[in-house]
Amino acid sequence: MRAWKRGGAAVAFMAVTAWMACDPPGSREAQGLERASAATVTLGDGHCAGVVVGGGRHVLTAAHCVAPAVGHELANFEDGRRLEGRYVFVDRGRDMALLELEAKAPVAPLEVAEALPAPGELLVFTGRYDRPGEPQQVMLERLGRCPSLPDVPAALFTSMHGIPGDSGAPLVDARMRVVGLVHGGARCSIAAPTADIAPEVQRLSREDPESLARSMPPALP
Repeated sequence: MRAWKRGGAAVAFMAVTAWMACDPPGSREAQGLERASAATVTLGDGHCAGVVVGGGRHVLTAAHCVAPAVGHELANFEDGRRLEGRYVFVDRGRDMALLELEAKAPVAPLEVAEALPAPGELLVFTGRYDRPGEPQQVMLERLGRCPSLPDVPAALFTSMHGIPGDSGAPLVDARMRVVGLVHGGARCSIAAPTADIAPEVQRLSREDPESLARSMPPALP
């Protein structure tokens, strides 16, 4: 497993996160981090990232990664496998999109948390498998309005240091549940909260994929 990178205000809470940073490779926490990293995929030519969620047939990503009128995308996995998917949900106001895969992903999916994280909570950004770097311990500094997220009253302002192309990658809590997706802002430190999309992920995961693909309208522009 990659070593930890401590960003922003992490020095102030090193003692709190020692149970994560010092875990041996075979520990439950280390295995959780590996699972979160494996569930993070890249999209298409690598312009954005996403995360496998639900029952393993869907990828959650940022809506600003979805070009207008584009209904399909490729999800790229760390082991080199690729699966085609179809966008079945696009919400640009909340910067959320769901890609339904042609087959079940070759990795374990992550759960989407149903509640917002609280300011001061420690989150994790595992990064992209195709970029050198280390997972970051991230502090949720505050919840607030972001002009580029007009339908989100509580965007996640964090200590994360990201770069273009990290959009759509997940932030996870200590239980490795997805709580936000990288959205942007200074140093790509703002994340769109995913709590509101959790019921939709659960619903879509229960649907038969073939009948769902026939019944859903095209992706929104």
